[in-house]
Amino acid sequence: MNWRQSLHFAVNAEHVSDLDPAVGDRVRLRLKVWKDAPLHGVDIRAVLSGHSARLPMRRTGAGARFAWWEGELPIPHADPIHWHFLCRTDADPLFFTRAGVQSINPSEDRDWSLLPGFAGADWVPGAVFYQIFPDRFCNGDSGVGRKPGEYRFDGGTPRVMDWGAPPLSYADGRCLDFYNGDLAGITQKLDYLDDLGVSALYLTPVFRARTTHRYDCIDYFQVDEALGGDAALAALTGAAHDRGMRVVLDVSLNHTGSDHPWLTRARTQPSSPEAGFYYPDGRGGHHGWWDVPTLPQLNYGSVALRRCIWEGDDALVRHWLRSPWQIDGWRFDVGNVTGRHGPDQFCHALWRGVRRAIKSENPRTYIVGEHWEDAGDYQRGDQWDGAMNYFGCASPLRRWLGEQVRFEADGPDFPPQPRVPATGHELAAMLRQTLDRLPSQHVALQLNLLGSHDIHRVHHGPGFDWERYRGAVMLQFLLPGAPSIWYGDEVGLIGDADSVEGCRWPMEWREAHWDQRFRTLYRTLARLKRDEPVLADGAHGLLAVGERHLAFARHGRGQAFVAVLNNAAEPARVELPIATLGLCEEAREVFDGRRFPVRDGVLGLELAARENLLLGMTLRD
Repeated sequence: MNWRQSLHFAVNAEHVSDLDPAVGDRVRLRLKVWKDAPLHGVDIRAVLSGHSARLPMRRTGAGARFAWWEGELPIPHADPIHWHFLCRTDADPLFFTRAGVQSINPSEDRDWSLLPGFAGADWVPGAVFYQIFPDRFCNGDSGVGRKPGEYRFDGGTPRVMDWGAPPLSYADGRCLDFYNGDLAGITQKLDYLDDLGVSALYLTPVFRARTTHRYDCIDYFQVDEALGGDAALAALTGAAHDRGMRVVLDVSLNHTGSDHPWLTRARTQPSSPEAGFYYPDGRGGHHGWWDVPTLPQLNYGSVALRRCIWEGDDALVRHWLRSPWQIDGWRFDVGNVTGRHGPDQFCHALWRGVRRAIKSENPRTYIVGEHWEDAGDYQRGDQWDGAMNYFGCASPLRRWLGEQVRFEADGPDFPPQPRVPATGHELAAMLRQTLDRLPSQHVALQLNLLGSHDIHRVHHGPGFDWERYRGAVMLQFLLPGAPSIWYGDEVGLIGDADSVEGCRWPMEWREAHWDQRFRTLYRTLARLKRDEPVLADGAHGLLAVGERHLAFARHGRGQAFVAVLNNAAEPARVELPIATLGLCEEAREVFDGRRFPVRDGVLGLELAARENLLLGMTLRD
């Protein structure tokens, strides 16, 4: 075995004595390495007060194959602390970073790091999220809901649809085609979600609005009566908390709806505080986000607006964290553009203020922002906890499946365009862009998704292949962070890839219409993620990478799970160096129970075309 491959380190309790240190603390770091590695010593190379410090480690014990090295890292200041390991051998020293072992002095962007005083949502790494579009999930209270012709908005009036009927195109429905799913319906389905393995709910907006998607909010401080109102949200969060489930709400701070009373006052009372909440468009109206007139953009140059949203004692982001609702997190829509308009670039200052307000109410609240590309600038310990991980999960996996990802196209990718599937090397590079660069405490706080309300479902796309999809979902559940299931994916919900409406069909509750392949896949993986601590805080790494295959491992606590993805159209042999994880005699396939022997530390697999495996194994040091 190559001893360099045996180096193991992760920011978790097995390797770091305190994951949230205070200034003045000392943190013990433990590095695991093959016991026969030709090391004369190991130093922690840290940056402390801007200065490079080398802190010696000592070897503290060994098992049959591995030894531990330990050292102490002081926390002298509130600025981020980052480090890598310097390994001394007979030859030149080697440097071990998150990117692996190298012989040249590394740049610091791949160092491990700790953010002193960082208040991350510690429950997220082990969570399984389920994203719900409330209008399309379940109708639980026939006494609430939209009425046909209830109002006029954007050239249309509400229509009430039969459950199971296809959603209308925007041209026909104007996003006013309501199925009248509601919060009571979600509450009634909590047993179903618990059985699936779900431990956290992410609801698209529930506040008063005109459209089905409700991103055109007209009152941040009232749950839409068509969903059941404030009391229904309190009942849902209470019932969810009784089951140990969390609830995350969605809101756009970038824009309101054009029927918001703030905009009405801005239009009719030029001297009112609300007149400063929006940007004039120079034509007697107000600027709409992306020039959409029904979504007027908010201007955070207004002190009064900032008080409403985060600075005031009963500001929006504080209000719903309190009793009787006590939500567990916020998902912020279009987070990367919020507060940006021409020379006004309030975005990062805004999120810092929002974070201070939220964490002062409850430090364990999850803050997740929407950004389809590299969200690193928002994850430095002072803004978001995590991002909707299109960049580090959805897009790489969709590329692996042969899709052109949406942000690579000139516009919304409907219908999706096929492309040559990514190679194993390309998939590895796309994954590592996030895993190796984000501050260490943020890595496990990503919201890892394959689909959402904004993109077609993978199984509706061209050339869908069940076996390849199955492997992609396995990897989604093994990546550090919390996997997110878009409602209905677990039953193979019907729809189309022709527009965004195609992924928003009403949930199918007739079990005879479920595709049990999807049900078995998601239920098995969700329960595994929920029940196995190693999938929350274990180390992670690429175990093997080839042109048409990739193997990704989570390991620690004497266990390992390995997703083996094979994109080859013909049988393939893959060899996994299990000895780099620990001593192991055999691996067991999670879904079908097949057993594979490990010989001389190597697991040799003969895979059928497009065969994907999820292997579990018990390890000894």
